[in-house]
Parts: sequence; C-alpha cells; structure tokens
Amino acid sequence: MKHMVYGMALLAMAVMVIAGVMVVSGKNVRENEADKALNTAVEQTLEQLKKHGSYEIGNERELIADFQQALLLHISSDADLEVKILTADTERGVLDVKITETYKTINAREKEAVCRKTVILEEYTEKRGYCLAEFRMDGTVYEKYSLYQGSVIVSPKKPQKIGRVFRGWKKADASGWLTDGMAAEEDVVFEAVFE
Repeated sequence: MKHMVYGMALLAMAVMVIAGVMVVSGKNVRENEADKALNTAVEQTLEQLKKHGSYEIGNERELIADFQQALLLHISSDADLEVKILTADTERGVLDVKITETYKTINAREKEAVCRKTVILEEYTEKRGYCLAEFRMDGTVYEKYSLYQGSVIVSPKKPQKIGRVFRGWKKADASGWLTDGMAAEEDVVFEAVFE
C-alpha cells in the first residue's frame, strides 16, 4: 500500500513536470513560428516591390494586402493573430510590422507571442566595390581607409610640420587636389603639401 502511494505521488509529479515542459516549449514554438513567418512575409513583400517597382495605386493598401497574404501562408497554428502595420511606404521601400499571436496553453491559459520586424530596401540593389583612400606625408602613410565606390572622400585631420603651413592634399599622380564632395571611383593616394 505504501508503495502504491509513492507510485501515485511520483506519477502526479511526472505529469506536472511534463505539463510544465510542454507549456514552456509551446511558448518557444509559437514565438519561433511567429518570428519566422513575420521575417519571411516582410522580406517576400519587399522583394516583390523591388522586382515589380511601385504599385499602380497611389497608396500603401496593396503593399499591406500583399504582406498579409504572405503572412497567412506561413502561419499554420490555431492562434488569433493581430497585425499592426506601423509603417508602409512604397516610395521609400519601408515596411514596419508588429504581430501579436494569442494562443491557449495546455492548461487553457491565454498567452501572447509578440514579434516586430522593420525592413528597408537598400538604395543600391547591386553590390558596390570598395576603394582605398590613402593619405601620405613625406612618403609615409598618415591615414588610410576604405569606402564604397562613389562615396565622398573625407579628408583626415590636417597634418602639422614645425615652421610650415599645410596647403592641402594633392593626388600622388599629380592629376589634381582633394576637393569637398570628391567621390572615390578607384583607389586613390594623396600626398600632403606644405608651404
């Protein structure tokens, strides 16, 4: 009899532990599903916008409809889903969405899984190469950095020499001077010029 009581107590504890594990793992599964579905839906929607350009109508309703359709294709659970479109801009290629998934646990309690995703289409769809901008003083490297092709070259801090005045940065191939707004199209080397 004593062993039966111990056995029943152990069985009840095992059932409670299993139920607890199922509640915790169920929450993780729901959050993972919501996060994955949201990521995929937002990225697919903006990829569609990138491929086909702007929508025919002058507002964001079609973008939102495409997103909702993509999201529903990736949600397979029996939860209630609340979708909040925080930003939908077809001109700038921005989509900011928050979803709240409400579901019931094994012990009939309501829980929520909340996910938010913001995606912005990049202005440059093709990859740009890097250029190297090198600044030298008396033949040694004063400063060096890399930047995207077409980016503006930023002048480093003015070098100093005792008894001399810094005049500017001249291209090492003597083809010109560094000017404000000059863009890097290839690797470039500048030499400090003093008077």
